[in-house]
Amino acid sequence: MIPGVFCALAGVLVPPGQAAAAEAAECRLRPDEQHIDWTGRRYTGDLLCEVEPGHIRLQSRSTSSVIGTMLYSPAWFVCWKQGSSYPGTDLWYLTQGDQVVATPAAKAWGYMPATSVKAPEHPFPGLAKCPWT
Repeated sequence: MIPGVFCALAGVLVPPGQAAAAEAAECRLRPDEQHIDWTGRRYTGDLLCEVEPGHIRLQSRSTSSVIGTMLYSPAWFVCWKQGSSYPGTDLWYLTQGDQVVATPAAKAWGYMPATSVKAPEHPFPGLAKCPWT
């Protein structure tokens, strides 16, 4: 980038030096992606977004059992819901972790707190709310 020149990202002017941070926070909806969770429930569409590696919990509560770990970024999410408070949020995203750490039958499907998802806003516009909330 040329010093002193603004970079346009998604129609927003970003000052020099902040362009890399804005690009790193890019998330995108993928409306045709298919997923089937450990219960056999099918999902069409997901959100692909950069994440902070961390725990996947069985329920959308900070006290819920850790059943998986997200090791890699970006990661995908099929829906969001409100749950218990977690530092900075009460929103959680449903995903499948990269590594099973407990409850093998669940195949690391669970919830990641929104603070671990590097989206520009939560819930991410256009991502479905989980139907059981």
